[in-house]
Amino acid sequence: MTKVKIMVDTTASIPMDLARKYDIKIIPAADYVINGKKYIENETLTIKDAYKLIRQDSVKFVTSAVTPGQVLDAYKELSRDGADILFITISSKLSAVDKSGTMAAAIFKEQSPNINVKVIDSKSVSGGAGLPALAAAKAATEGKNMEEVTAIADNYLKQTKCLITMDTLRYIYRVGRMSKLGARMASMLNIRPINEVKPDGTIEMVERARSREAVMKRIVELVKERTTGDNLTFMISHGDAPDLVEKLIAILKQNLKCQEFIIGDYSPIMGYGGGPGAMCIAWHPEMKL
Repeated sequence: MTKVKIMVDTTASIPMDLARKYDIKIIPAADYVINGKKYIENETLTIKDAYKLIRQDSVKFVTSAVTPGQVLDAYKELSRDGADILFITISSKLSAVDKSGTMAAAIFKEQSPNINVKVIDSKSVSGGAGLPALAAAKAATEGKNMEEVTAIADNYLKQTKCLITMDTLRYIYRVGRMSKLGARMASMLNIRPINEVKPDGTIEMVERARSREAVMKRIVELVKERTTGDNLTFMISHGDAPDLVEKLIAILKQNLKCQEFIIGDYSPIMGYGGGPGAMCIAWHPEMKL
């Protein structure tokens, strides 16, 4: 029996086969609300169908943040065998998941004082949280305790970098980063931004390009500039754009020493602003648990 259970929200982009392999609990970062009806990501609405709805009418696609009560239910489920719980969340600067997780942990502590729950703000998104969570889960399956697993997660969080690119700026006004008119004009001009997740958990645009090819070329250059070490492990999540991922992987392999590629979904909870074709590229150099 493992001593620690790992939990993440859906924005961590961890593929379900790896979640099952390493016993990672995934909870929705938010629910979808479409025309007043609530859906649960990958339970009552698939990610592919969610992006289809975003393409059809993004205005009708909104999200409803996860509540402390929902997180508390997940803690209770995970605690049945007596293991401690480590919850790695999306950046608190981008979502209320960390706040809900912390509030739920305080309630849970009163109800189950013998079980330790720790909530870590990843200060990142998608693979930036997913890769450290996978490392922590692997350590947990080896029988490491909470202190050891937390130290490993912290180390990977420090070493994992994250870039985000969008294939269009048509939807970006949804998250308050641009006016609707400005987003439409930028989309007409084929402007494609490259954003970087900063150490404080915010997202900042660092480059812009006019073509997919230019974006991919610049991503390779940015990875080189921001990496010390070889044999890189990547997690690439995408907004219903597997063809773009294949092209990017081919370019990365040609230019970098790559150890592993993990492909996940860029949750529509984030992608409703980034739009279909958005990609998050997270990576870290070879590391030992």
